[in-house]
Amino acid sequence: MSRLNIPLLVAVALVSATLTYALVGTGAHEEVHGREEAHDGHGDGHDEGTEAEEGRTRIPATVADGSGIITEAAGPHRIVETVELTGTVQADPARVSEVRARFPGVVTRVLHGVGDVVESGEPLGYIETNESLSTIAVASPIDGAIVERNVRAGEVSGDGPLFVIVDLDRVWVQLDVFGRDIPVIAPGQQARVLTLDGLEFEGSVEWLSPLAAHASQSVQARVPLANPEGRLRLGQFVRARVVVAETEVPLAVRRSALQRFEGSDVVYVRDGDVYEARPVELGRTGGEFVEVLRGLAPGEEYVVENSYLVKADIEKAGAGHHH
Repeated sequence: MSRLNIPLLVAVALVSATLTYALVGTGAHEEVHGREEAHDGHGDGHDEGTEAEEGRTRIPATVADGSGIITEAAGPHRIVETVELTGTVQADPARVSEVRARFPGVVTRVLHGVGDVVESGEPLGYIETNESLSTIAVASPIDGAIVERNVRAGEVSGDGPLFVIVDLDRVWVQLDVFGRDIPVIAPGQQARVLTLDGLEFEGSVEWLSPLAAHASQSVQARVPLANPEGRLRLGQFVRARVVVAETEVPLAVRRSALQRFEGSDVVYVRDGDVYEARPVELGRTGGEFVEVLRGLAPGEEYVVENSYLVKADIEKAGAGHHH
């Protein structure tokens, strides 16, 4: 019981009680159940015809409106199927510059460190050359951010890079693709990249590696992204939703409408004041919508918000019917 959402249970109970009060006041349950008994001419509550009617209830429009029960017409929709992947932000190697000393010498001054943003031609430090003992500037060859600094004042410059600078106006998102997702990921697919702090970026898969990582057997997919404001940072973890298929289907419902009732997926169909639990066979899922293969007709009104209230009322009516 400690894991249950007590406030939610209380809210459902209160609304359900309100619905029941309204239904009793209007004679709704009696009317529906009376029609069930008239359906087979017996009224003993145990025949097949009566059982088929148990997934219904009547809710007056004023009560439904006050309870926030909202419906819409079922119809065609575009199902967008996606695969969710994870990965990291990395530098585009073509935008990385290693700055070396043109002549060997002693570093006399260092002007910038890791994280500093510099412009092309801006001095990074000064070296007194061994040959002429003249002091020359070491300048940045590109606009970018310093990601490595491998020198201090007083040291002798060697053959290695003194600084590594990265142009972050455009970066790569390297996504890890595992197992069954590998065959469905391909260059050209749209990708929505989401950072852990809620930022979103739009791009597309540019490249899929022909090699698998030895340890994880994952394959890398690359999504280049424009980053003019520097909101994506190297090494940052991201998620991405890659669109793998888009299909126009003749009939779909919102995922929020689906409930489980007597072991089946159902939506609650409205006909006037009567709400019926309608079992449906589902197909492809994408975003907010799910394809419906059987059980529902185009144009039928179904509950899209607060369907759990209708479910609770139907279950209460069914319990009363069995007693």
